[in-house]
Amino acid sequence: MISVILPAVAPAHALAQLLAQLVPAAVDGLVKEVVIAGAAEPGLEALIEDSGARFVAAAGDRGALLSAGAAVARGDWILTLDPSRGLPETWRGPVEAHLAGGAGAAALLLAPGGWLARLNAAPLGLLVRRRDYVATSGFAGSAPEKALAGRLKARRVKV
Repeated sequence: MISVILPAVAPAHALAQLLAQLVPAAVDGLVKEVVIAGAAEPGLEALIEDSGARFVAAAGDRGALLSAGAAVARGDWILTLDPSRGLPETWRGPVEAHLAGGAGAAALLLAPGGWLARLNAAPLGLLVRRRDYVATSGFAGSAPEKALAGRLKARRVKV
């Protein structure tokens, strides 16, 4: 169902922690695949092999890495995540609720906290239907998730 795209911009141990958080969702069928996009770094190959993730060699800014991952995504939905920020343990409930009742809208995933903190903080990720991603100009710029979320009028979902 969901293809998770992780840009390889964080150390391998941060990617490993995030992959571990995704395992239960993969076992249950919510996460179909994980795509890691970036440059091959020491330790990354073993992590990819051990986790079963797919690797896409890519260079450039965050938008370029996310675009490279999205180009090979096979799920109906794409979920971009920031490996350096991780996910709260409660992430699945809001995401599943959005998938069930969000009428196909994109969702900008925000960390819990006050309104002002969420307004100024970078999103944890973006959940978007693959077909909607393909119909747009994709990820670009210094804040690619926020830019795409704006173009798609994404809902804000607190995880």
